[in-house]
Amino acid sequence: MFKAFRIRLITLTMLSITAIVFAIIGAINISNIVRLRMHADSMLNFISDHNGTIPENSTEIEGMVDFFVSSETPYQTRYFVIHLNDEGGITDTMTNYISAVNIDDLFYYAGITAELDNGTFGSIGNFRYLVRDTLDGKMITFLDRSQDINSSVQLLFLSLFIALIGLSCICVLMILLSDKLIQPFKRNHERQKQFITDAGHELKTPLAIIRTNAEVLECCYGENEWIDSIKNQTERLDGLVKGLLQLAKSNEMPNDNVHLTFPLSAAVSEIAESFVTMANQKGHELKLDIAPNIEYKGDAKAISTLVSILIDNAIKYASKDGEIAVTLTRLGKSTARTAKLIVENETNIDEKEDVNRYFERFYRSDSSRSRQTGGYGIGLSVAKTIIEAHKGKITVSRGNGRIYFTVLL
Repeated sequence: MFKAFRIRLITLTMLSITAIVFAIIGAINISNIVRLRMHADSMLNFISDHNGTIPENSTEIEGMVDFFVSSETPYQTRYFVIHLNDEGGITDTMTNYISAVNIDDLFYYAGITAELDNGTFGSIGNFRYLVRDTLDGKMITFLDRSQDINSSVQLLFLSLFIALIGLSCICVLMILLSDKLIQPFKRNHERQKQFITDAGHELKTPLAIIRTNAEVLECCYGENEWIDSIKNQTERLDGLVKGLLQLAKSNEMPNDNVHLTFPLSAAVSEIAESFVTMANQKGHELKLDIAPNIEYKGDAKAISTLVSILIDNAIKYASKDGEIAVTLTRLGKSTARTAKLIVENETNIDEKEDVNRYFERFYRSDSSRSRQTGGYGIGLSVAKTIIEAHKGKITVSRGNGRIYFTVLL
């Protein structure tokens, strides 16, 4: 149980930290991309405002903080300008500050941008462009953003690399420290289990004495409602004590029990048939459909307890004169499971009730109904613990006035 809890703790912690780290990385990289694009757009505006040139005198660009144009800026900035007439033909070009563009490229870029409106920004490959209307037509300024794109990619890979290194270190630390983190929960669990076991054994003796005294009184004074009440309440307490001890024992199942191959079909048939009389006495018909010769590797005693719990639960909570069915089928070789057990019964439970809560410890949906049937909300919790110890699966569903407990082994 604590191994699974430890794995969940590590998994959830790592998922949370990973989500936060990648959110930070995403924010940094997106901010960097936006900043570089704003820089490019401001530079395009600056060049367009100066008729396709960059003045060599130092000037602060409007909208940019601590950014100045110096005499080196024209040689550090790779750009070119295309002038078009009203018909879209090229009238002039300026390619002094770039060498990677030939005449074919100029016609290609001009054809794409010729019909765009004044003030339009856009991107073609590694180039960012701005369209400006002039007296003779249009002026399109193209700014090479190769360095910006490369730096953005490098920042992305660098941040991802650092994040992966950091997450790996955190994961190792979590693996090393998680056992210490869950030690208080382990101690709490052991104390609770010990308390349940000790309380159960301590209650057995006074209950036996009360039961014996009630029987003696019955022999001396005959039957009466007071003695019957004492005996009934003693039986209820005895059932509760047995349930608590069974619950405490079920927690030790994964470590203490040896899994051996045993005839599952025979075990289910034997247990189910032992409940036929009880079911008939309460007005229920118990139908069995057990596939023969199914073998299963597990704890035979625990699986027998599981089947008993499910059938006993069906008998307790089946609607009046309702039918109960126990079905065991063999699963195909295509699945890792060996068999499927279904215990179903007719029921009158509220459709709004959350049936998945039935597996919670001490959960009782209807206190008065549980008191009448003798339920304490322990049995199905024990059943779930047994299934988890065998790495199986148990589910509950309902439909057409019936409730189904399905076990995959």
